[in-house]
Amino acid sequence: MKSIAVPEKHAASLRAKQLDMVRRITFIMVLANIVNAGIVVICFHATTASDLLYIWSAAVLAASTVAVGTQFFNPNDMDPMEARSQNALDNFARAALLSGILWGIVPVIVMNAANPQGQMIIGVIMAGMMFAGTFLMARTPRAAISFLLPVGAGVVAAMEFQKDSTYQFISFLSLAYIGVLVLAVRWSHKQFVEQHLSECAVKEQSQLIGLLLRDFEESTSDWLWQTNAYGRLQDIPLVFEGVKETDSIMRKGEPLLDLFVRDDALQILETSLMRRQGFRDLALQVKTEGGSERWWSVTGKPIFESGKFQGFRGVATDITQSKESEDRIAYMAHYDGLTGLPNRITMQEHLEKAFRLTVDSKTNRALIWLDLDNFKWVNDTLGHPAGDELLRQVSGRLTGLCRDEDVVSRISGDEFALIVERSNRETLEDFLDDLVERLSEPYDIWGSTANCSASVGVRLFDSFTQDVRVLLKHADLALYQAKKLGKGNWCMFSDELDEKARARQQIEADLHRALDNDELRVFFQPVVDAATLEISGFETLLRWDHPKRGLVYPGEFIEHAEDIGLITRIGDWVIRAAMSEARRLPDHIGISVNISPLQIHSQSLVPTIMQAIAANGIAPERLELEITESVLMSDTEFTLQRLHQIKTIGVRIALDDFGTGFSSLSYLRSFPFDKIKIDKSFVSDLESRADNRAIAVATLNLARSLGMSCTAEGVETGFQADFLRDNGCDNLQGFFISRAQPLDRLRHMIELKEVAIPDGAPASRPRLRMVEPDVPPKRTASAS
Repeated sequence: MKSIAVPEKHAASLRAKQLDMVRRITFIMVLANIVNAGIVVICFHATTASDLLYIWSAAVLAASTVAVGTQFFNPNDMDPMEARSQNALDNFARAALLSGILWGIVPVIVMNAANPQGQMIIGVIMAGMMFAGTFLMARTPRAAISFLLPVGAGVVAAMEFQKDSTYQFISFLSLAYIGVLVLAVRWSHKQFVEQHLSECAVKEQSQLIGLLLRDFEESTSDWLWQTNAYGRLQDIPLVFEGVKETDSIMRKGEPLLDLFVRDDALQILETSLMRRQGFRDLALQVKTEGGSERWWSVTGKPIFESGKFQGFRGVATDITQSKESEDRIAYMAHYDGLTGLPNRITMQEHLEKAFRLTVDSKTNRALIWLDLDNFKWVNDTLGHPAGDELLRQVSGRLTGLCRDEDVVSRISGDEFALIVERSNRETLEDFLDDLVERLSEPYDIWGSTANCSASVGVRLFDSFTQDVRVLLKHADLALYQAKKLGKGNWCMFSDELDEKARARQQIEADLHRALDNDELRVFFQPVVDAATLEISGFETLLRWDHPKRGLVYPGEFIEHAEDIGLITRIGDWVIRAAMSEARRLPDHIGISVNISPLQIHSQSLVPTIMQAIAANGIAPERLELEITESVLMSDTEFTLQRLHQIKTIGVRIALDDFGTGFSSLSYLRSFPFDKIKIDKSFVSDLESRADNRAIAVATLNLARSLGMSCTAEGVETGFQADFLRDNGCDNLQGFFISRAQPLDRLRHMIELKEVAIPDGAPASRPRLRMVEPDVPPKRTASAS
């Protein structure tokens, strides 16, 4: 049991308590020693040990006399503030040791000379002495242990001398009893110290509070006031130290009510004076010259002498500072500290009030929710102070556009909300157009120009919506749709948006279940050599076999998977499934897998690739990862490092949908891609559009000059295939060759190997269900 350290400043007070205990128990212990010694002598005087017992009892009496004498003749040793107080505790421990030795001798003397009844008596006496001694001296553990151990040693030795198994068992029990008493002493002393330290802490706190209260009483600014029966001030002391009475706000003979600005609190004061009733803690604004505000807290009660009303008497306190603090706190609770606009709480209050007001059929009341489009860019490039300045300028533009009766508030970050009411729908739409146009104008931030448009969602008030939260939800949905339309747009909420949101929620819920229920499928679209039309590889395409909706294409759920954070799990699953199926293909056939922008940043991507390759015995160069330019547009340095890490494994990297993004040439220079894939949008109109043919030829020449192979996607006609082959395209992919299907449905195009699964081992290839693919939509997403 760990002991508690006592700080030096509390050591003296702890010794005081211990010495107090010593004073109180010394006489009790002396009396107990004498009484028990007498009992022992009486019980065993007729035995052979009587002579020794007489000598022993004399020693006990002498020790007791010395202990009593110490209390009377050395009082200074008992002063806790004196250094000698520690000597007193040490002497007490020595006296306890001497007493323990004397009582430890008794069982050794008596046990051999006594009969069984006598042995039982001496055993009871010794057990009682050990318990009583340790209990009384528990606050001084050294003394308690010094007394207990010699007594216990004597009892155990006496039992061992009997050479009997029963006595030896009793000696073992005695040892256990001694151990329990030692633990009890330590625990009791620990509780005593903890209690003492707690009392000291409470005492110190009380002293501190007392000092603070005395300081408050000495520095208080309260003063007394009194009026006559007509409410005029009389017998008023100086209000402030050093202020002349003639300059004081409280002047003798002036009506009390004339001191304060008229408001609700003054009305209560006036009513109380008229009714001759007491009042308490009325916060009143004082009339002052110079425009500065001053507030008093006024308390008073009527004065009656011999039943006759004499006036009022009370106390007044200057609460100007506390009032200012309260007003400041109230302002901070309801207004934004940066822009001075109402905050979310105040906006909620205004929204609930507007919600309860009847909507006139001739007017259009709307909740407008807006979000700045490029605010993060301003913060990252110009700094957070510039971002704050931008928010202030935005709030200025909003208040300048709105009417006095409109509500403009800042919700959080770069989000603002407005409640406006216009006479008709056309006027409201004109206001929204002006709002978007005004907010899209450049901002001058300390000499730097910042372009920061806003996306706006609008929800009209109506008579059948019963919940404010529904309005907020719908405004947020409209804002989300406005962002999808592009920057600097506004969108009015419609029921169609709500239906899409519900469908979105359902898809997201189903997606969580799809992985666990084995609803995802991998399809494969052949890629052929343009010259020989022999299959050189397959692109892995993901499908979702929904239990109710049937086969769902990636374009309908990949975006949702990215939003809810499932894209990494799905992407890892596709890699494992593709590598599992690759075992069934000839060794020279490659497999390509699409990688999403979020997946490239996943820590699990590289380990998943390596594990899937190793588990299925696939050569790394057979795997090809297809990325789009959007992958490289966020955190380009990290992305290039990750791609180089993958390439060192031996995996090939292809740039998909080439030409549809931004800065393609700079990306080709930054990273040595193995392949370029011409987007199907440039292939589809090769027959009819010369510009598409020129772009395709330029891309093929670029790939050839950079030493990269080139694959054309979306090849659907023989003309397209011939044109691309004649201009140096390496590989072709599209419906002209084959649509994407499960691997088992492509046996007519390539010979599949039978892969055996060891007994008791789980199948490394995910289970595939034979599903006839639907007719692909016009815009097919081929990303995993």
